[in-house]
Amino acid sequence: MAVKYQKFTHLQHIIARPDTYIGSLNLDISNQWVLNGSKETLEEKQVTHIAGLYKIYDEILVNAIDQCVVDRLIDKISIDVDEEFGSIMVTNTGSGVPVEKHDSDIMIPEMIFGELLTSSNYNDNEDRITGGRNGYGAKLTNVFSKGLWLRRHVSKTN
Repeated sequence: MAVKYQKFTHLQHIIARPDTYIGSLNLDISNQWVLNGSKETLEEKQVTHIAGLYKIYDEILVNAIDQCVVDRLIDKISIDVDEEFGSIMVTNTGSGVPVEKHDSDIMIPEMIFGELLTSSNYNDNEDRITGGRNGYGAKLTNVFSKGLWLRRHVSKTN
């Protein structure tokens, strides 16, 4: 008898059903506004893209932008695309993520970038002016990336 019912872990579900979390992983063709070759104006062009790839890029970018609200030291966000290596690096000039244990006995960088359903935006009584609130953000980028490097995003605290 074939197994009718299955149980996934949260991570298995994300990988098996990515469209639930980031959208389709199939190529799509649609009209989009893009910066023209002279980088002076926008023009509407037919673009082939993958919605899920766009979403994971958006997730990490929103995290970098959100940090500007809580860290007034940030005066720059950089996006570097290396087409040859196949990578996108998003950095900001903030004070970084503290390298210390959280009350739950897990290191804060591991919690922020690796533990699903963790967030600094769970307080529904606070006015929200930032992006994410469900605890997926950078974790989805991590799940669907070959590597997530935290260079210059981590600070040492004593």
